Amino acid sequence: MMVYYCIEDELSRAVAERLINEYCPHGTSTHELGKVYGGFGYIQKNLRKFHNLSQISPVFIITDLDHGACAPSLRNSWLMSEKIEEPLPDNMLFCIAQTEIESWLLADTNGIAAFLKVSAARLTPNIEMSIVDSKEYLVRLATDSSNTSIRNDLTPSRRSTATTGINYNYRLSQFVSDDWNPREAATNSLSCSGSDLI
Repeated sequence: MMVYYCIEDELSRAVAERLINEYCPHGTSTHELGKVYGGFGYIQKNLRKFHNLSQISPVFIITDLDHGACAPSLRNSWLMSEKIEEPLPDNMLFCIAQTEIESWLLADTNGIAAFLKVSAARLTPNIEMSIVDSKEYLVRLATDSSNTSIRNDLTPSRRSTATTGINYNYRLSQFVSDDWNPREAATNSLSCSGSDLI
């Protein structure tokens, strides 16, 4: 079986691949749709194409809510703009991470705490409802890591204008691939549990 997916960024790619590999039948192949890191604009503009493709093969889409009002209103707005009616085909999964894909990683409280080398008690419960910028929050947690490598890779240097460290996506993608527990994340994240793969 072939599963097509479309995502916004490198970290979302790791999440999509992990979920597909974990919950789809053994031997499932994947293919990323569109240009690399086309952002939410590319996804929105091509929803009709993805909808058509889902008539013949599974399509998995992940986008971030970012600072949008709420996931249902964003979903409805995008579908209406492309004249796509609910319910979507069974083969089309359209997921909106609230607020960013990092919230799904943080929802695996024990896993991300062990990876970051911080106390799990440091993590804010109900991450989706209490943290506006989950990427910024994750970087702040990494700043207090007891592991020098984690601090250096995930957090920007004092002289940098970047918001994340130089190896941020690489290290977190490794965590997703090797140690992230999506079932645990789904118990703490409504948008993650709504992916329908878990």
